[in-house]
Amino acid sequence: MALPTLLSGPGNRLTSVLVFLFYATLLSTKDMYSYVVGGLVLFSVWKLPSLRTIELDRKEQNILLWMLLFAGISIGSTVWHGAYARSFEVPVKFALSTLLFLCLIRLPPKPAALWSGLVVGAVSGFAVAFWKMWQVGDFKAFGFTGAIQFGNLALSMAVLLIVGLCWLIANEHQNRRLWLILLVLGSVCGLLGSYFSGTRGGWVAIPLFILLFLLAYVRRSNMLACGVSLAVLLAAMGFLAYKSPLIHERVQEVYTDLSEYETHGSSSASSLGARFAIWGVSWQMLKDQPVLGIGEVQFRKELKEKSQAGLVGAVPAGLANTHNTFLEVWVLYGGLALLSLLLMMLSAAWYFLLYIRHADPVLRSYALGGLCLIGGYVIYGQTQIMLIRNNTLLFFLFTLAVLMSLLHQRRRAVLVTGNH
Repeated sequence: MALPTLLSGPGNRLTSVLVFLFYATLLSTKDMYSYVVGGLVLFSVWKLPSLRTIELDRKEQNILLWMLLFAGISIGSTVWHGAYARSFEVPVKFALSTLLFLCLIRLPPKPAALWSGLVVGAVSGFAVAFWKMWQVGDFKAFGFTGAIQFGNLALSMAVLLIVGLCWLIANEHQNRRLWLILLVLGSVCGLLGSYFSGTRGGWVAIPLFILLFLLAYVRRSNMLACGVSLAVLLAAMGFLAYKSPLIHERVQEVYTDLSEYETHGSSSASSLGARFAIWGVSWQMLKDQPVLGIGEVQFRKELKEKSQAGLVGAVPAGLANTHNTFLEVWVLYGGLALLSLLLMMLSAAWYFLLYIRHADPVLRSYALGGLCLIGGYVIYGQTQIMLIRNNTLLFFLFTLAVLMSLLHQRRRAVLVTGNH
């Protein structure tokens, strides 16, 4: 079997640079990461003739087919509804991302580009957020985006870095001490970014992350050590929750918001209450058009009419979106598009799940990272439109492509070595 290496290995120089730059600039710049993705798309188009001969297995093909189907249905639905031009943005990005998948599978980046990019991105992102918090005198991290997007992205980056850290602890590496310092630093900065953002919707995903780590690493031989580590982790989390004024405040707001919603219903103006209100009115609209959805223009028109009729409050009606990824997709693009999106995510989750207990630690790490990415986005998406916003959408598609390409490359290397 090939020697286990998660932090180094062969890879294309150009895609490695672009992967590094994407993660390094995601949280610390306003839109540099978008230009990086654009550069990779142009490179993929240039390489298109050589991408036709890529050998994908059935599971990889299914993921790409569901992505293309989602893109096609969503574009067709947007044309049908006569929606705003910006409604084309999400499906077009899904369609173009299939090119990124093929390009990265043909020319995978060096693994170190992923991990070092995540480290630089988490550290620089928290540095920018801290600088902005210090400037405004309010310790709420948001960087160059909204606090929710910033917190969820920071947490996702931290979780991926912890995946690399777990691998490093269990395996030797020639630059072990340096990588240990970098991965710990990046993980801590990512977690601090999530903490100071106060993003409760992201914190809800932490139990799922813990379960996925246990699924990947617990064996009979290390059950005691994992149990002790889990107990220490839970005790530390409990202590932080008990001592942290920020967490106390955010948890208390949940009870306040729920109480306010019970009193005011669809006219609720609280954070959670306004969400519940717009979810309710969106569901009522979708009952008449569940297959094709409503489209953004009609949705805004009906929302305004219901607000004027007193059926929904001014605050919920004034929200920029439904604050739920899957409800937003349903409203904008219809039930068929939503179904194809769910099947794409389910196919990708199954693809990674097949390797979550693999004997090769590198394959297992990539699989764990992929499952944490998808599982995290499913949970984040309950209270934020993670697959609609530019930075969070690009992070999902880009990271999914990178992890799939690295897993594809590693799987082939393990098979070749095993045949010998």
